[in-house]
Amino acid sequence: TWGKYIKMESVNHSIYPRAEIAAADAVAKAFVDKTPTMVEYPFKFPELKAYEVRLRITHTGLCHSDVHTAKSEWYDVKYPVVTGHEVLGIVTHVGAEVQNVKVGDRVGYGPLRFNCGSCEYCKEGQDQLCSGNVAPEAKFLYDPYFGGYATHFQGPSKTCVKIPESLPSDRTAPLLCAGVTVFAPLKRFVKEGQSVGIIGIGGLGHLAVKYAKALGCRVTAYTSKVAEKKDELTKLGADEVRSSIDLDELKANAGSHHFIINCLSTNNNPLMNAYIDLTRRDGRFCQVGAPANGEELNINLRKLIGGQINLFGSMIGSVKDTEEMLEFSAKHNILPDCEIFEWEEWNTAFEKCAKGSAKYRCVVNCENYAKKIGK
Repeated sequence: TWGKYIKMESVNHSIYPRAEIAAADAVAKAFVDKTPTMVEYPFKFPELKAYEVRLRITHTGLCHSDVHTAKSEWYDVKYPVVTGHEVLGIVTHVGAEVQNVKVGDRVGYGPLRFNCGSCEYCKEGQDQLCSGNVAPEAKFLYDPYFGGYATHFQGPSKTCVKIPESLPSDRTAPLLCAGVTVFAPLKRFVKEGQSVGIIGIGGLGHLAVKYAKALGCRVTAYTSKVAEKKDELTKLGADEVRSSIDLDELKANAGSHHFIINCLSTNNNPLMNAYIDLTRRDGRFCQVGAPANGEELNINLRKLIGGQINLFGSMIGSVKDTEEMLEFSAKHNILPDCEIFEWEEWNTAFEKCAKGSAKYRCVVNCENYAKKIGK
């Protein structure tokens, strides 16, 4: 447990009421304050809706978004909150109207819980940008709903995806967020033979290296630890490894890449402008690293105009993008490098995720604990 001791009797949730463990449908690891304090929370699910499914979670990936949420760094969280949006498991229950999956299927959920299905973006296949009549809190997988730091999960079937048979459960979970977040913009914009620069080689960046290489690109990895990581990143697929913090080296490589994907969030103005300058004229600079609230930048707009540089962000990926990413990963044997933890090691896994010290993603095996407690 992080932070102060919390009496379990004082922790409850309006949607998922606390229960004695013998009577509970599932057990979660819930954050109860922004320190953040993590407690074990046995609970009951609400009645399964006609369009919902319930999973027995086998593995959950940890994402730095979970850290931002647990600490209320993006907005004021309503505690208790159960994070986790890289959820992989086996379907145990299906609602009466569910047709896309059946009991026994191995499926996954990423960060998006629900979409309207009828707005212009959903009709275009960009349901991650849904602008329809969906409450903001219902769109994302957790808060107020419970995410994947649990033994079981319940949610709408329309946003779950089937997992290809050849992909192993323990290393596939992070693909449901980290994987599609970098795959979607790469697949959308890069062409075979182009030069791609990837800034920040962590949980997102190391997967971006693998996908860009498999798409036939010349890949340059930018890292703050060149000497330490050069051999490792070359094995991942990088053709070149360069410094992400040496301004002189960054300036010397200005205009080098057709496409840049920045997996870092920084409010260092000189560095960020040097990163943008790495883009070729008429090239694209894609931002996927999400900052904490309050981080602001001053960007040289004259350089964007003069170089006709396309600066944009990319929002995770659609359900279709996720399915395509999983098939591509299976075909090219692309998986994240992960550290696997048991349920009893949640605190260790979360701390590694928070510090960015994992190589490169953290995954918790939830099914072993569920079996121990008969769930």
